[in-house]
Amino acid sequence: MIDKLPLELQVELLRLAPSSSLKHINSHFYILYNNLYYDKIIATFGDDILRVLIKILPWLKEYIKSLDSFRRVSRTIIASRLHLDDGPSSHSISDQDKNNDDDSNPLHSIYIKDSWKYIYSILKNKRLFAEYSDYKIDEPSNYIYNHFVEINRTYLLSYTKTLWLAPGTYNLNIGLVVKHGSGLGTTKFEIKYQSEDSDPVIQTFYPQTNINDILPKQQFCLLKLGEINLPQKESVRVEGSQTGSHSKLYKVDFVMEEIGLYLKSGFRIFFIDIAQPSMLFNDYDLLYYTAKESDYRYFINIPLKNVYKALNYVQNGGGSSNNWSFQRAIQSYGEGDPNDISDQFDTTFLSIYSNPDDYNDEDEKKEIKEYSSFIYDEVSLMKYADFYFNNDFRNLYFKFQTVYQKRQFINRFGDFEIDWKSDSTSTNQIKKKFKRICSYDKQGLKWRIPIVGEL
Repeated sequence: MIDKLPLELQVELLRLAPSSSLKHINSHFYILYNNLYYDKIIATFGDDILRVLIKILPWLKEYIKSLDSFRRVSRTIIASRLHLDDGPSSHSISDQDKNNDDDSNPLHSIYIKDSWKYIYSILKNKRLFAEYSDYKIDEPSNYIYNHFVEINRTYLLSYTKTLWLAPGTYNLNIGLVVKHGSGLGTTKFEIKYQSEDSDPVIQTFYPQTNINDILPKQQFCLLKLGEINLPQKESVRVEGSQTGSHSKLYKVDFVMEEIGLYLKSGFRIFFIDIAQPSMLFNDYDLLYYTAKESDYRYFINIPLKNVYKALNYVQNGGGSSNNWSFQRAIQSYGEGDPNDISDQFDTTFLSIYSNPDDYNDEDEKKEIKEYSSFIYDEVSLMKYADFYFNNDFRNLYFKFQTVYQKRQFINRFGDFEIDWKSDSTSTNQIKKKFKRICSYDKQGLKWRIPIVGEL
């Protein structure tokens, strides 16, 4: 009977209880739930974000397609009922088309219209991967290699990145591997932006001074450094006022730098994570979590890195806007063309997953997906996705700020320490038969993708 209610009431029920099972009752509510994320994208980032999305479609579709390794069935439910296909490859969209479902709309396509929840998570969170142009470090003892930054006996460490964020609260995290580690505790992290009164605002964060002793060695850690707060803008609180992306977003300069003449050595930086609040870090006051692996391939998602590279380039108007005036940055928002840097996107990661024997005939060997100047092999992409999302890393160790929060977590989800110890002492064959005690994120997906969140 609930599906007989007026559509406005159905929408309101989903908004009031987004975590309920209502969205799973039937395909109608599941599609409606997905469409509400489209509305949330417009409300959060403004209408101009649609033009940005169209410009990054090739890289966005590649990443969303890779998620089929764990969500193909749920995505197909939406795509099949909406009769979606690959859609037009045009990089332009008219004002008339951008809010309707006409076939001329490039966003009315598979991997886009059936995936608004995951597209919202990409836009709301920002994962800053290692780019050579962003870092200033001593060379040749330090280098950016295979998508991470190796810090080895340096007194110079500086990183700057310009990005666009919606108002709200974010966790500032860093993903790294400490080998022996020294000097991390003397690193300063800053967020700079302009208030609506054009006053400069700076938020500064420091790791614990004994962080080198706290973090485990030779394994990946995601460490929380602090919380970023960007206030709601007065100019967009009134419904219908200033709907452009420029008025709704903050231009933020992120800076990481050494605060003294202290030697830094023995750690690798995989990425900086500016993420939505999460249950672990915010409800349970988590300091960090760690996994028993240090290979970057398990923690750096290359298709996602390509998406953020394209997104930042478009939003920053092409190139870096670090030294631009605020007004120039606002005027240039969304003007960048990622095809200008097409040679800088990484596709070599797919080569190790390519196997000619996987194709049945010569025509299939030649079959590739092509959007603009960006080309990828679908078979190799899905092999990579299976490796990244479906590998054997399921157990994490959680370090909480207090014993009380640790006990609260164990009481709710089970003892993760038993799983961790079993994972350390068991053979591979025993691990496959071992049933995890901790029920939190049993499939090991939450930490592999940007935080999705609810409506």
